Amino acid sequence: EEATRRGGGAMAFRSSGAAAAAASSSSSAGVLGGIFLTATATALGAKAFASTRVRRNTVGFLHPVARDGGGGERVLWCAVRAIMTAKPGVKVILYTDLPPMPPSGEKDDKMVMSSSSENFSVEGEELEDQESFWSRHMRRRALDKFGVRLPSPLEVVELKSTGLLNPSLYPRLTLVLQSLMSIAVGGEALLKATPEYYVDTCGVPFVLPLARLLGCRTACYVHYPVISTNMLRRVRQRKEMYNNRSTGALTSFAKTAYYKVFALLYGCVGSFAQVCVTNSSWTRGHVRDIFWRKFWWQQEPTAPSPSTVFPPCNTEELTEIPLKSGARNLKKPIILSIGQFRPEKDHALQIEAFALALRQAEGSGSNLRAIAHSRLVLVGGCRTEEDARRVEGLRQMARDLGLSDQQCEFHVNVPYSKIKDLLSRAVVGIHTMVDEHFGIGVVEYMASGVIAVANNSGGPAADIIAPVHGQATGYLASTAEEYASALVNALCISDREREKMQVAARTSIQRFSEKSFDDGFVGAMDGIF
Repeated sequence: EEATRRGGGAMAFRSSGAAAAAASSSSSAGVLGGIFLTATATALGAKAFASTRVRRNTVGFLHPVARDGGGGERVLWCAVRAIMTAKPGVKVILYTDLPPMPPSGEKDDKMVMSSSSENFSVEGEELEDQESFWSRHMRRRALDKFGVRLPSPLEVVELKSTGLLNPSLYPRLTLVLQSLMSIAVGGEALLKATPEYYVDTCGVPFVLPLARLLGCRTACYVHYPVISTNMLRRVRQRKEMYNNRSTGALTSFAKTAYYKVFALLYGCVGSFAQVCVTNSSWTRGHVRDIFWRKFWWQQEPTAPSPSTVFPPCNTEELTEIPLKSGARNLKKPIILSIGQFRPEKDHALQIEAFALALRQAEGSGSNLRAIAHSRLVLVGGCRTEEDARRVEGLRQMARDLGLSDQQCEFHVNVPYSKIKDLLSRAVVGIHTMVDEHFGIGVVEYMASGVIAVANNSGGPAADIIAPVHGQATGYLASTAEEYASALVNALCISDREREKMQVAARTSIQRFSEKSFDDGFVGAMDGIF
């Protein structure tokens, strides 16, 4: 080719070019042959591994951090309970990290689990002697924290590598590096115990191909897409948020390209789920847009279309809370916020909106007196020291806005009984996360008779705060000013209008019950069982 371009010495160059081409062809063939042999050996080895190591009649739930206290953990325990109840012959394996071992005096194989609402013992169960301390610990946590009673023991497999998922380790290329490290975490889990059925409940889809390779049948419950079309749009528009810093045009172009490549990878690995369940119509739409349903060499889709099973909300118990009671003080109302202290929950917006609402009430008539005497109570879990520092920053922000500690309270890592008590006393509940995938906290407000003020996006807007026969069931807002107006309206409506909204809200949330989740989840999992 070079000889032809130069116009002379064609024969000599062609001869040497032919030799080089032959060598190159031989080298390429060797590389391709090596790749083929490696892939073949890997596949055969995986098949042999699967035939000897896969533990039949076991279902493994990968949930690297099963002690964060959030809605995702509640879904985990309800999913485990649903499988235990519907498939009693199937043993459940939980892959997770574990807290530090308690003092030896607390590690008692005859330990009896208890909670404030119910006492129960593992004595007399068929597998009592085989149940480990960590099985009992997890069952006790599920009951104490979420009111979820697991009917039988489970096998707990400790993961030592979950620290690799900490996003602070990867200040650059966070999505890619976290996803690659999740393969290592998943590999540790599956090599320690390879289940017949593998279920991802916490959003680590890059483990799915490995699970399929090792002989598992796979399913995933998607709370929130790792990347979505909304994220791509914000990067293109250079819209600043907690997870998207303001950048120049060139950097924005590069980030957009990076996210598009990652979206391709995410869609590819997601297609390895033989059953895909999402928690809301908002999530389903984004997963449907990104997950591949077939590879380029296939004529027809092979991956299933994602279905929706709404998360389990404790509606049965919370709807027993009276709509009207002396505990719900309308003259000194509580504005309740339930949500983990993570940046995406945007607690700062709640505090800013509350301060604006108080300023609106200053010097006003008696109709706004309830706002002047209201207080904001923020309840949530702290996972890390960074979360704890975030809470301290929010405390200081409240003081800087002129709010006293009595006007703006913080309750961190409280038990479920405390949350239920606050729900029985609150008048308004506030939620501010943009593109919340679902919004269990919003449903809990509505079930408890608390008027919900939620963000006008994601699950709350698409699935939860919807009118019932023309009757509003809550308020939607986006900016601090809109939230402040919504708080004023929610606190100042007449008793009759409040009761009408409470009744409509309770009617609408029946579709989010634990029973609906159990039936829907088990029905979806029948696709792999």
